[in-house]
Amino acid sequence: MWLLGLLILLSITELSHTHNTTVLQAVQGQTLSISCPYDPVKYWGQLKSWCRQHEQEGHCEHVVSARRSWLIAFLKKWNGSTGIADDALAGRLTITLKDLRAHDAGLYQCQSHQDGVVDILRKVMVEVLKDPEILEEPQSSEDPEVQPSISRSLSESRHPLSPTVFSFLVAGLLTSKLLTVGLLWAIAWHKRSQRMKPERRHSHAYQLQPLPGQGEV
Repeated sequence: MWLLGLLILLSITELSHTHNTTVLQAVQGQTLSISCPYDPVKYWGQLKSWCRQHEQEGHCEHVVSARRSWLIAFLKKWNGSTGIADDALAGRLTITLKDLRAHDAGLYQCQSHQDGVVDILRKVMVEVLKDPEILEEPQSSEDPEVQPSISRSLSESRHPLSPTVFSFLVAGLLTSKLLTVGLLWAIAWHKRSQRMKPERRHSHAYQLQPLPGQGEV
């Protein structure tokens, strides 16, 4: 019985953690960037998406999905004013809500999909404010987490390279070095072969010839 009780307690704890809602506030007209971290090992290769939940426990309407291949998933994909990018190596899904309007306010979910099974990575309540002076301070730990506006413009694309882009650059440099070494080795081997050919012809030209009469019986 104690084992069954422990399993129930762990299930309730995991469910509570999974469905914890984060509240984000931003001023109308701004751009809001939302981060959804996840376990890169557990959710490796799974499709990530962003959806809007119209009711507290109702259907979540699909808004936009990241690119399926993890090689290019870090490239932002847009659907209207909503963008999504998945950094598979860092385990971070980033949602961008551009030019916020009042109708953009609501409850959203970051999701991961695998063989028809949907996991909620994070629930986010977006609040769109008309006056920037009424942004609230973060509430106590007993209430949903509230963050002030984290609006970002397109000029922030100059930030340091993401881990995924950096990994591709390193792999490219290593590959180019290996190709260069291989090319130099091939050139050196070819030159060595060319030098050996005249020596072989020279050695054949000076072979001793049998004297006349030798070999006759």
